[in-house]
Amino acid sequence: MNKKLTLLSTAMLSVTSLLAADKNPNVILILADDMRGSAMNFLGVEEVHTPNLDKLAAESTVFSNAHIMGGTSGAVSMPSRAMLMTGKYLYTLEKQGATVPDDHTLIGEALQQAGYNAFHTGKWHNGYAAMNRCFNDAKGIYFGGMYDHWNVPLYDYNADGNYGKKRPVVKNWGKSNEVTYEVGEYMYSGKHSVDIFTEDAVEYIEKQKDAGKPFFLSVAYMSPHDPRTMPDEYMRQYDRDNIQLPPNYMDKHPFDNGELVIRDEVLAAIPRVPDEIKKHITEYYAMITHVDRRVGDIIKALKETGEYENTIIIFAGDNGLAVGQHGLMGKQNVYEHSVRIPLMIKSAGSNTQGKISDKLCYLIDVFPTVCEMVGTDIPSSVDGVSLVPAINEDKPVRDYLYYSYMDNQRAVSDGEWKLCEYNVKGVRTTQLFNLKNDPWEMNNLAGEKKYGKIIQKLRKQMSLEQVETKDNSAFWNGFVF
Repeated sequence: MNKKLTLLSTAMLSVTSLLAADKNPNVILILADDMRGSAMNFLGVEEVHTPNLDKLAAESTVFSNAHIMGGTSGAVSMPSRAMLMTGKYLYTLEKQGATVPDDHTLIGEALQQAGYNAFHTGKWHNGYAAMNRCFNDAKGIYFGGMYDHWNVPLYDYNADGNYGKKRPVVKNWGKSNEVTYEVGEYMYSGKHSVDIFTEDAVEYIEKQKDAGKPFFLSVAYMSPHDPRTMPDEYMRQYDRDNIQLPPNYMDKHPFDNGELVIRDEVLAAIPRVPDEIKKHITEYYAMITHVDRRVGDIIKALKETGEYENTIIIFAGDNGLAVGQHGLMGKQNVYEHSVRIPLMIKSAGSNTQGKISDKLCYLIDVFPTVCEMVGTDIPSSVDGVSLVPAINEDKPVRDYLYYSYMDNQRAVSDGEWKLCEYNVKGVRTTQLFNLKNDPWEMNNLAGEKKYGKIIQKLRKQMSLEQVETKDNSAFWNGFVF
């Protein structure tokens, strides 16, 4: 076991002490974009530099089996962020999460009803109306999926929800004065998106020092999502020649999974070339180190304002990313590199000590966990379950996890065994992995007769999960086990 993991796994966190505080604890939710669950140094990936996240982990419960439920389009982050903010199952979302119906309570709504101020900065992928329901203040809002990190079109909070303003742009200024109009109240140029959102967050923390109310702060980074650009100081920390290819590197995926020509998959040449994949990994890690540095600045602001001990900090990712694993580049699949995410929760209180929890959980479980930690009711619309039993008593909260991608991929896992089923243009493919012995998902056991009963059991569970999660019928029509 990695020495750092051993040091982290030393003690249990207590949530009950939070409720005895004079003021309810603040809540900070920091969300990284496309950051896979293993991409932190303390988890044994020594190539990536994450000193601030390592320190935060030492005071947090780190969920090593946290996952998203998948996606209903190539833009996986849109439904993922909607699930995080509503606690709803994937197939109960409206318009894939592009909008949030009024009867889906948002986490910011629940906390405002409990007496919190609620502020957001960064990426918001779930519509104008949901923004204003979830928060009563915001700055530097990016409404969209991805953009140039150095030239970000942003909005500030509008109490009327009027975010329809567009800014004039002269695109072909060398030849014409023709003006076109693009989304965004203003364009912030010359500063990286990670730095913009961090500075907005720090400014808000400083203003809230004497507010007399607890606050909920949402910081949604656009990084390490491509385009892979970052300040040069972070790139200089890495040498491509020292980057190792992952054990499950392949030059191409072994079969058609239904999404081999989507945008993410053409970011690198096919067949994949080792040196090009190393370049992508190097840039990916440099962007993560940039995020890590700025997470440290948020923590510093909390300590300087005296709010650190009275703040719950949640660091999570909206989905993972392949970056060369299984011959893939993107997140439009159900492999662990794409559905497993970072999730750590630091409780409020002094002298909190960290641990690694291998309990199965979803990103949708964050919402009810926060509600229980601050002592407010979990809204009836929430499908997620609280992770407090896992944090306090190391108890499991889920027996299985279910993943889906569009109408061609489904998977189910009990933490040890994972079954993946594909139905692409009438062609079926089955994969069975033992995650304990084969965490990189390299050895497909589905063809071995001795595992037939395990496959049968997991297929039965997959059918139950279809009903429980209200999965649509597109994948399942004509799919008889």
